[in-house]
Formats: sequence, C-alpha cells, structure tokens
Amino acid sequence: MNLPPETVVAIPMAAAIIVFFWALDRVRKERRVSPAPQPVARATPRELVERLLKPAAENLSQRRRVQGKPTLSEDLARAGLNLTPPEYLLIRIGAVALGALIGLFRFGFSIGPIILGVVGFVIPPLVVAYLQRRRTKLFNEQLASMLQLLSNSLKTGYAIDRALETVAAKSQPPVSTEFERVATEITLGTSVEDALSALLLRINSADLEFIVTAILLHIRVGGNLAEVLDTISDTLRDRLQTKRDMSVLTAQSRASASIITGLPILLALGLYVFVPGYYAPMTTTWIGYVMLGFAAFMILLGNLIIQRMTALES
Repeated sequence: MNLPPETVVAIPMAAAIIVFFWALDRVRKERRVSPAPQPVARATPRELVERLLKPAAENLSQRRRVQGKPTLSEDLARAGLNLTPPEYLLIRIGAVALGALIGLFRFGFSIGPIILGVVGFVIPPLVVAYLQRRRTKLFNEQLASMLQLLSNSLKTGYAIDRALETVAAKSQPPVSTEFERVATEITLGTSVEDALSALLLRINSADLEFIVTAILLHIRVGGNLAEVLDTISDTLRDRLQTKRDMSVLTAQSRASASIITGLPILLALGLYVFVPGYYAPMTTTWIGYVMLGFAAFMILLGNLIIQRMTALES
C-alpha cells in the first residue's frame, strides 16, 4: 500500500511529539516525588578560621600543657574573653601584619617594619595578661561577700549545689558569671568536685583555691561548712583591708614609676613629631637605634625595680 508523502512524514513526527511529552511528564513526576537537592552551605569566616588555625592552636596548647603552663583556652577564659584559640591566633597574626605594614609605609625597607612587627606580636599577650590581672583582682574583691552569701544559704538548709545557684543569682560579675557556669555544669550532670576544679582553671586565685579545698573537704568528710566559710570570709576581709592600706602607702612610689616611664617616651614622641629634623639621627642611623634600644631597656629596668619594691604580695 502506497501512502502519501505527507502521511509518511506526519507519523514519525507525531510519534516523536508523543515520546517528548511522555518523557516530560515522567520527569515532572520524578521531580515531584524526589526532594530537590539541598544547596551546599558555604562556610562562614569563623568556620574558615577554625579550619585553618585549629591545628596550630592545638599544637601550641599541647606544648604549653607539657611545659606546665595554662592552655590557650584557659588563658582566654581567665581573661574573660569570648574567643576561641584559632581566633586569638588570627588576631595575633593580624597585629604582626598591621605593625609590619605601618612600619613599611613609614620607614620603608629597614629595621622599622621588623620592630613594629615584633611589637604587634607582643601586644596581644600583654593585653590578655592585663585582662587576667584585672578580672582576678575584681573576683578576689568579691570573694568575701560571696562567702557570706554562700554561708547564709547553707545555714538556711540549702544543699551545696543549691547554695552555689543562689550565689550565681545574687552576686555581681565576674563571680555571678563563673558560678552560674558551675551551677549549669552541675545541673547537666557534672559532679560538684569536677565543676569546682574547672572553676580553678578559669580563675587563677589562691584565695579561691583555699575556698574550693574547704568545700571539697566538707563534701568528702563532712563538718560545719558554714562556720568554716565564715572564718575564711573574716580572714579575707582583713587581708583585703590590709592590702588597701598598703596600696595607699605605696601610691606615691607607683606614681613616680609611671612618670619616670612615661615622661621620656612622651618627650621622644614630641620631638619626633614636632622637630623631625632634630630627631632624625635617632631613626636613620644604627647608632640612633642602639641608643633608643638602650634607653628603652633602662626605662624598663627602672620600672621593674620600682614595681618590685612596691609590689603587694597576695
């Protein structure tokens, strides 16, 4: 049977159209049944920092632990900083790069960028140490009132964990912050001994260590803990008052140390800014750098001697 040419062309085209729509309908049904692929989430800058610097931070913390020093996490916790060790390393690297960049723009290719880079490397640990001392001092000043509150809670019949929650609720930071963390750890299943031991790692205080020892002895062997805490509280109040009196007596010497340290530095900066030609030999010759280094060493030595003479032993 002979078919017209139009029919011969139309039949394959119709079949192709049917197959096309059948395949399109099948794809649509498969898409409806199978879930759409989830887009891959991009890593945040904080996650990238963790991935890049976490091995170096862990290695450094391990070396400090072997040397008997606090780890980076413990150092940052003692300073009250909400930073991870990788973030701290990034800040330190950024300080070095910023110092070197400022030195490069100001002094060109000389020893200046190296010196400012070293300064940038040293500044973050000094800031952390300063924050640690300030936080520890504030914590120690609040210990006496904290002990009184803890003792009163025990006298009313509270258990030690409930008494610690009362301290966290009614104290001022940083005592409230630290004891709130202790109470949370106890609520989540950590023993009182472990929670208080972790507190000692975050707060480097001999007075707190004495208090924690008394609490742990009470937990293990019993006794009248409220009376012991009252005695410790009276002792701490007397020590704090004595330190305040000694601080008043040594105020003049400490002020002299600040003046002796700051006056040469301010004078040198003033000459460098207002009379650059007069001060140029100090920043353009090796002899000038040596003299500046010797002057800085003598200022530091004098400051350390005065601080040692007026230091208040804890």
